[in-house]
Amino acid sequence: MKKKNIFILTLIILSFIISFMFYNKLPNNIPIHWGINGEIDRYGPKYYIFLEPIILVFSYLLFKFLPKIDPRKHNYKKYEKSYENSIFAFVLFFFSMFILTLLASLGYNVPISKFVPFFVGVLFIILGNYLPKSRSNFYFGIKTPWTLSDDTVWRKTHRLGGKLFTITGVITLISTLLFNGTTLFSILITCLLISSLLPSIMSYIYFKNIENKK
Repeated sequence: MKKKNIFILTLIILSFIISFMFYNKLPNNIPIHWGINGEIDRYGPKYYIFLEPIILVFSYLLFKFLPKIDPRKHNYKKYEKSYENSIFAFVLFFFSMFILTLLASLGYNVPISKFVPFFVGVLFIILGNYLPKSRSNFYFGIKTPWTLSDDTVWRKTHRLGGKLFTITGVITLISTLLFNGTTLFSILITCLLISSLLPSIMSYIYFKNIENKK
């Protein structure tokens, strides 16, 4: 088993161990949702602390299982390292969210409205680095009818997507230092929308340009 997979499984097991260790110290109701300004606006039974470890398990299994049933599963071999690193990034992100939730549940004053955008920014920078290395498949990446129809369109779209994801991550990190609340949230959502929608739109344009040259 690869070292990264061992580390991921260790994090997953650790999340369950930590949940059991601190379960009796948790109040009957723990915070499960925060508003834009970082205020707790929803509580749930304390057994919800196990929800994120369970999400970790299912996310990891899903990431490992999907390539096996993908009609283009042979393409995963061409960017296996990048795919594995992306899984690693997602698991670290969810584990970080778990720790933040646990600390808040134990009564610590955790600035969720700062930490969550920060970790989202880090995640997008990592994904922005690996996205251009992906190859055509049905589960991971920017999947439009045009990227799935032409490998050149896939490559161009994911190069653009990688740059936009990285820019989004950097802007988000800087914004966590400069802004709070609604302003920070608005910047984050705007960047996420642009980095998600623009590559999809451009994939159609790339496709039409190739078609017109034939």
